Amino acid sequence: MSEIQDTTWKELLKIFQDGLEKAIEELQKRDVENIPGAKEALIQRLNNMKLHFPKNNGEIFLKSINDKIQNAFFPNSTNFSEAFEKILKSRTHEQDFIINELLNGFITSKAKAIASGSQGPIIDRIVEAFSKRNDFHIVDHQFFAMFGDPNKPRHYVKKQLEELVNMFGLVSKELVIEKDVRRSEEKIYTFYTFPDEIIKILEEKYLIIDEKLGYAYVSENFDRNVFICMFLANIAINRDNIEKIGGSYTINGISAIFALILLLSFMPKLRADETNPVLNDPNFDEKNMSIIPKSWMMKQVLEPLFEPLIKIIAYRIGGGLWLSKIIDSEINKKIHTQIRFLLKDVNKWILGNLCRVEIPIFIEISNIFTEILVGYDEQ
Repeated sequence: MSEIQDTTWKELLKIFQDGLEKAIEELQKRDVENIPGAKEALIQRLNNMKLHFPKNNGEIFLKSINDKIQNAFFPNSTNFSEAFEKILKSRTHEQDFIINELLNGFITSKAKAIASGSQGPIIDRIVEAFSKRNDFHIVDHQFFAMFGDPNKPRHYVKKQLEELVNMFGLVSKELVIEKDVRRSEEKIYTFYTFPDEIIKILEEKYLIIDEKLGYAYVSENFDRNVFICMFLANIAINRDNIEKIGGSYTINGISAIFALILLLSFMPKLRADETNPVLNDPNFDEKNMSIIPKSWMMKQVLEPLFEPLIKIIAYRIGGGLWLSKIIDSEINKKIHTQIRFLLKDVNKWILGNLCRVEIPIFIEISNIFTEILVGYDEQ
């Protein structure tokens, strides 16, 4: 980092420290936990974070973001297919379903803003359309049928569809028919498809050749995860070109999603005592879940931590350019609030408590925190 960048990074670490102090102060005023020791556990964790996070130039943040977020979701590459393949291989939908659901919720929200006249889950409909053809192409009139708005001019709808296509890094191709069967004249068909190098990856992973019947078909494993990986790869290679990735809306949304993941990862893992009714609820899996008391997610506790983390994520992924787009406007606050609400969709509310599902990335980031703390203690 240059001297200017280093100064910015130190300022961000200081803002996060200030947020920790505010959250601790707020927690100390309250006594609303229904799990014994929960308040003390969180205060102790936040005090540890305040003490250790600034050490070695924010080592814990650098390892957590670089190793577990940057490499897996925003690889440092200028090649679209290389970035796509790295993201596709880094995790599976089953491993990180919470991340996929958060990203899917954000993409769906963004896509609805583009194709406002459409009905139903947009990504699922795109997946269905591509699954019906074994060449991973869909013709333009299919797009118009799925996302067109009969109340708006065709050129307006076309512009919206181009935005949708660009969001996933798809490309358009033309097929020229010299003599159309119906009109005996030249006809040009426009197809939307994946770049050629992506199609090679998709054919290898998702295209099944039935030797007996002599035809190919798209496997059931071809799902929304493919488009989420396309979306992330597009951001990775175009992170310096804000228009190509959807502007500040995308930057704020993505930064907020991964800030939330960091925040959940750093929260202490709680176990309820044997008398707590949560343990007897059939939806609670003690091996794979930990309880996050509802009061931990209060605005007064969450916001002083969440807002600085959004800026830290933005700076680590997109540098000063992304950081400049994280502004405290009402629109951005709505985006950040929306991401917090997605919690209830990807985690489980059980008897009034939020239960964190222990997916790999939460455990991996938590382990980084623990390992570094142990290292400091040994020193």
